[in-house]
Amino acid sequence: MNKKIAHSSLNEGIEISNPSRYMTITYTVSLSFIAVLSLLVHLMLDKVISEQDESGHFINVSGQQRMLSQRASLFTLDYIYSGNKESRELATESLKKLKDNHAFLLNAHYESLASTNNSVLSDEMLSLYFDEPFRVSQKVATFESMVNNALINRENYSKAGAVEPEFVGLAKDSLLAGFNAVVYQYEREGNQQVARLRTVQSVVLVIVVLTLIVEAFFIFRPMVNKVSTYASKLQKEANYDALSGLLNRRAFNAIAQQFFMASRRYKAPLSVIMLDIDFFKRINDTYGHDTGDLAIKWISNMLTDSMRESDCVARIGGEEFVVLLPNTENRGALQTAEKIRSSVASSIFEIKGNEIPITISLGVSSADEEDHHVEAVIKRADTALYESKSSGRNKVSLFAH
Repeated sequence: MNKKIAHSSLNEGIEISNPSRYMTITYTVSLSFIAVLSLLVHLMLDKVISEQDESGHFINVSGQQRMLSQRASLFTLDYIYSGNKESRELATESLKKLKDNHAFLLNAHYESLASTNNSVLSDEMLSLYFDEPFRVSQKVATFESMVNNALINRENYSKAGAVEPEFVGLAKDSLLAGFNAVVYQYEREGNQQVARLRTVQSVVLVIVVLTLIVEAFFIFRPMVNKVSTYASKLQKEANYDALSGLLNRRAFNAIAQQFFMASRRYKAPLSVIMLDIDFFKRINDTYGHDTGDLAIKWISNMLTDSMRESDCVARIGGEEFVVLLPNTENRGALQTAEKIRSSVASSIFEIKGNEIPITISLGVSSADEEDHHVEAVIKRADTALYESKSSGRNKVSLFAH
């Protein structure tokens, strides 16, 4: 009973453009963005370090003021009572350093006032320097004036006897308290600034991590999929015939040799069927090459449906096919070949309402112990195929030793 097999349209290959430009642009954009964010993290970290250094310097200088005020006070007092010139020099030196430090700490404030009418110092710091209860700036000026006066007019102070000079009380009490408050304020503001910068740095770092995650899912993963698809397409094109979807000659020869070596190792039988379409040129000449291509596709589907999962089918020429049958002797190979021939002959290839009869000729050969390469088996099957075609076509022939 004849059966009609409807033609299905040829599967089109996956079209993938060369990925080099896509990959270059994707990498450039994504890595540039990461680089910018990384640079921002670096700048934030550098800013944190800079702020820490600057804050530490201000704290150190403001802390020196406490020591310098006590030093200037003590050496001045020693000079008053002993007249030791070295004490006078040390007191003068300490007082000068105290004055220079004070000018340094307020320098940014004064420059800012002169240029923008805005103070760099915080309101809290300005209050410590200029407002009650500490008025550090005024007390530094008062202390400087008192110490200079004592150093110049030593006799007046020495005559006072045991009465403690006023600058000593100032250095030990309100001026020291003001300096302590200034140091504490510098420490607090420095820590606050560093904390703010660290927060910004952490935010940027989180953005970098999130960006990497987003890029991994929405850029790199699609890119990898695209490249993998492209690689799979290249792999398929390298091993499979584009028209039939079967293995090509190169891939078949490699696989067949592997099966052949395995059959030698395990002493298992191995057979080959060679076949081609009868009067294929007549089909091309009568119905056109497009119909010929569809006929090849039709035969390919018939072969694929007829084979076991372990068998290997390939298109090795225009209308020429080869089938590798592992663990199959001559008898089983002949039965398989006849099944294929009968199935093709009893089916009808229909295209555009035309029923085109198609038959095939087949040749069968099995591996011998003398064979050293699968090519010998294939050549014998090809010889048997020639015998089928010479004796009338639509036949199966077994190579006779």
